[in-house]
Amino acid sequence: ARFSYVRMKYLFFSWLAVFVGSWIIYVQYSTYTELCRGKDCKKIICDKYKTGVIDGPACNSLCVTETLYFGKCLSTKPNNQMYLGIWDNLPGVVKCQMEQALHLDFGTELEPRKEIALFDKPTRGTTVQKFKEMVYSLFKDQHQQ
Repeated sequence: ARFSYVRMKYLFFSWLAVFVGSWIIYVQYSTYTELCRGKDCKKIICDKYKTGVIDGPACNSLCVTETLYFGKCLSTKPNNQMYLGIWDNLPGVVKCQMEQALHLDFGTELEPRKEIALFDKPTRGTTVQKFKEMVYSLFKDQHQQ
């Protein structure tokens, strides 16, 4: 039972096709799971809501009453999570930066709680004098509370 050259070639290319196909499926799946981490996004939003960094009816619906649902993942970057969401039959987009701040876009903006002064990052091109003023105003707001 000798293998002919044609059989050997067929067997090799079949094995190669299975290997390459499996690798492509693995890469697509691992990329998708890295991009779409809805549970992590929800946890970050709810942690910030519970600590008072953010506030608003969308946060309450997501974290307390659980009437805001994440839908289809629209993310293209791992640190910028984006999902279609449903909030009381109102479609919208849920955006979450995994490393920094977050944003829910359902036609109402999140309101920072009044008792917590947030420090905005200076934008590119901010002068040293302007930065000093920003830091001074932050400490002044913290001291008044």
